[in-house]
Amino acid sequence: MKKFTSLVIVLVFLFALMMPSNTALAQADTKISLKQAIEIAKEKLDISNSGYDFNSNYYEYNNKKFWNLMWSSSTKGDISVTIDADTGEITNYYSWSPIAQEQPKIPKYTRDEAKKVAIEFLQKVAPEKFKQTKEQINNNNYGYNEYYSYDYNFTFERVVNGMPFPYNALYVTVNKNTLKVTSYSLSWEDYSFPDPKAAISKEEAIKIFKEKIGLKLQYNLVYNQVYGNEPQVILVYGIYQNAPIDAITGEAKTNEYYYIPMYGGGGGGSDAGREISQKLSPEEQKVIEASEKYISKDKAIEIVEKSLPFSISDYKLTNANLYTGYDYPPAKSNPVWSFNWTLNKEDKYYYVYATVDAVTGELKSFNKGSPDIDNVQGKQSSYTKEQMKKIAEEYLKKTVPDKFSKTEYQEVNLPEDSKMIKMPTYPFRYVEVANGILCSFNTINVNVSPYTGEIVGYSINWTSVKLPSLENIISLDEAYKIMFDNSEFILTYIPDYDHKSPDKPPTIRLAYQSNFYNYIDAKTGQIIDSNGKPVVKKSETIFTDIEGNWAEKDIKLLVQYGIIDTKEDKYYPDKNILQKDFIKMLIKAIQPPYYDPIPKSPDDYDTYYSIAINKKIITEKEKNPDAIMTRQEVAKLLVKSLGVGYIADIPNIYTISFKDKDKIPNNMIGYVAIITGLKIMNGSGGYFHPQGHLTRAQAAAVIVRYLQLDKI
Repeated sequence: MKKFTSLVIVLVFLFALMMPSNTALAQADTKISLKQAIEIAKEKLDISNSGYDFNSNYYEYNNKKFWNLMWSSSTKGDISVTIDADTGEITNYYSWSPIAQEQPKIPKYTRDEAKKVAIEFLQKVAPEKFKQTKEQINNNNYGYNEYYSYDYNFTFERVVNGMPFPYNALYVTVNKNTLKVTSYSLSWEDYSFPDPKAAISKEEAIKIFKEKIGLKLQYNLVYNQVYGNEPQVILVYGIYQNAPIDAITGEAKTNEYYYIPMYGGGGGGSDAGREISQKLSPEEQKVIEASEKYISKDKAIEIVEKSLPFSISDYKLTNANLYTGYDYPPAKSNPVWSFNWTLNKEDKYYYVYATVDAVTGELKSFNKGSPDIDNVQGKQSSYTKEQMKKIAEEYLKKTVPDKFSKTEYQEVNLPEDSKMIKMPTYPFRYVEVANGILCSFNTINVNVSPYTGEIVGYSINWTSVKLPSLENIISLDEAYKIMFDNSEFILTYIPDYDHKSPDKPPTIRLAYQSNFYNYIDAKTGQIIDSNGKPVVKKSETIFTDIEGNWAEKDIKLLVQYGIIDTKEDKYYPDKNILQKDFIKMLIKAIQPPYYDPIPKSPDDYDTYYSIAINKKIITEKEKNPDAIMTRQEVAKLLVKSLGVGYIADIPNIYTISFKDKDKIPNNMIGYVAIITGLKIMNGSGGYFHPQGHLTRAQAAAVIVRYLQLDKI
């Protein structure tokens, strides 16, 4: 829902920007005049009086009126502000500066410092609404998007009667290196909220949850560094279709209409027919031999034409491709033929897209599109759900009888956003069941039009893989205990949209819902993600021994980025750092968080050493985990991690002016010269102290300076 809300905000914002400026001159009946809107924006956002060109628009959207104000300058940048023309509230703000600067790998300011700025901004811009919010905390590890962003993102979601209502929120972004607020948006509606006193008890809701939704033992396909290079199946407990429980009626609130796009292959080409004079490698020869087993294009087209539940005789084939690069998780796939047919008729555009397995000849997917299918305005359904289901199943019995016979029908439960729009097709999903257990990775999906009864979409995802035994698995009761010990069953408010009246505001309902979205390994009881990777619950690291320390801010930045990770409440900033701890910090610093290796245990330093040796940062001979690091050794590791160790090794080209330069070995002079020239390490009183030890506080400061280089 939050992604949908953000998208709506962006679209509204862009719509406002595209409106012709003269609309502002024809002001409608608003409580806030253009002059007042400008004054509000300049007062609350501290916008300068000079140096900008100014323009404005007026627009109405969703029964609301808005002023859009725009300041632009070739030197200062652009500012855009949207103000509610009846309430005077600032609903959107965006600021952009043309100053180009490199994005360092670690910011100048911590998230806590930026959060203070965000709060001060909200207290000024939306004080009353801010009082009704609570910051949404992301308990996952430092996110991929924020890692690469110039900004910190903050979401303060609305709290009603002590319960979260995440569909209403204040969003703020603050620049990591300037602490300037770069954007703000308000998503807030005046809804009527039911009294939580009328809700059933949490215990009753959990009982209903277990009966109607609950954990299910299922097979899960995994393919990653945890389990090796080949896809494997593991037994897990998971919530197959998580739906809220109405806290008044006890009903499981599953969704109904939703359009599921059918996915197929994409782009590519081949070098067929090109003469190769060189000798083929074994890998190349293997690919060529495999390609000789692929079905021809004509055969694949024949399969599509025979398998489609409608005729494409009037359509023209506009695109045909053979894709062979489908070797990605969760499973390696056979090459696929992909086709596009189009038809222009009575000024309308129609298309059919289909894919065929180039090895087995199986129809993998198809999707039919046309204005007649997509346009649902004014239409009334002619087919019931049961009638459409029968149509879907008759097709599957004819097309994939063996696979279909192994499946069970599963209700499609999708996000509440689906009810906001009247969708053109009804989805039916069938999931394989083996040994009485869901194989959630093997699915067949069919889309049927409720207006014509025509099948307009189909896809099958099926992997043949060995299934594990059912021996030595934990019980369902044990799985529930693990789930409830590591998640919450929350009483909250949710919007309930009437898909038959998409323009009608939603009814707000009380609901209980589990926030458990991972899996439980049925053999070990460990919580894992969809790839089988262990999920470690993030706990905020708060050191009790760094307050007031000169490196306190640097240490906090490294904790924030997961570069320093420990369950201890002490950092010991004045202790000398050991080689193994510095190697671990350095490796975690030079690669993004999603590449973070999986140690076998908290004390597993070998994983980090292995990476460091592979990257030629350290040699096996130099490995000495419990040795105290000297300053010259740290300089060497840092320079090698920058990839310029070979330059540092060039003799007789470096000049250094430290008073103790004679104590620096000749083979270390280049490293010291480079690292001090980059100001990552500095001397003291004119001395470098090459044999001196580096404290843990100094190590944190050095790593931060290393990451704040313009280019690494």
